[in-house]
Amino acid sequence: MAKVLVVDDVHDNIMLLTYELEDDGFEVLSATSGKECLKAADQVVPDVILLDIRMPEMGGIETLEHLKKNPKTADIPVIMVSANDSNDNIISVLDLGAHDFVSKPVEYVVLAARMRSALRLSQALTQLETANIELKKLATTDPLTSCFNRRHFFSLSRKETLKATRHHRGLSIFMMDIDYFKRINDTYGHIAGDQALIQFANCCRGVCRESDILGRLGGEEFALSCTDTHINGAKMLAERLRLACEQLSINVDGNVFNMTISIGITQFLPTDESFDCALQRADKLLYKAKEYGRNRCISEDDLPNT
Repeated sequence: MAKVLVVDDVHDNIMLLTYELEDDGFEVLSATSGKECLKAADQVVPDVILLDIRMPEMGGIETLEHLKKNPKTADIPVIMVSANDSNDNIISVLDLGAHDFVSKPVEYVVLAARMRSALRLSQALTQLETANIELKKLATTDPLTSCFNRRHFFSLSRKETLKATRHHRGLSIFMMDIDYFKRINDTYGHIAGDQALIQFANCCRGVCRESDILGRLGGEEFALSCTDTHINGAKMLAERLRLACEQLSINVDGNVFNMTISIGITQFLPTDESFDCALQRADKLLYKAKEYGRNRCISEDDLPNT
């Protein structure tokens, strides 16, 4: 049921419209001044507003301006109502963002048709916004784990390297993967492998901050950019993540298994490298973690002096 906010300083006008609107199946709210309108619109967010132009204190045009300035109410269709149907009056309210204009005395069948038009447009815009959000999600995230995909991970992380360089902030980078992932697939099936990837991603989100950037680069290989984080803090975070994954028990169709992860950790060096170079160093450290037995975190500090 669509909600209609009727705004008029004359109570009889509100009552007449209310009877017609309720008979048509609308839920009707009312306000007798511009200030009441702004308060009600902000609290209830109606589907359409019928706004009288001539009201004391705050007139309809000023009320319309406030509605359009408020992000919460800016997209609500507003139909202006006035006995003054001069072209200048109509043009001025349409230029301010009103959806339509009806003149008094109101012919309800005309008003109802214009309300239906306003509601159709509003619904179409809402559907378009929802579709755009979904398209953006599809373009930037991995569909299985809901991590950022490879392209978007690199895009966000490269921006963070610019911030780290400009503001002298720490930026630590992880390369991670699930140990013996092929063995999980071969033993328990690909559904179990998918569940391991999902659980690993959830584990990362549970340990990391919202500002950290988690990406799935491919297969069982993930990367993490830790903003405002120096190497010692990164090593502690990596160890918490490793332990959290080690303690997981994954149940797929009655088959219970555990998994471990290996992590290569490095810090971005803003003076002489790109993000891609730092990620390559983290990747080499990941392979060192595998060489040293897996289920471990390795940074440059952990390598023996040569």
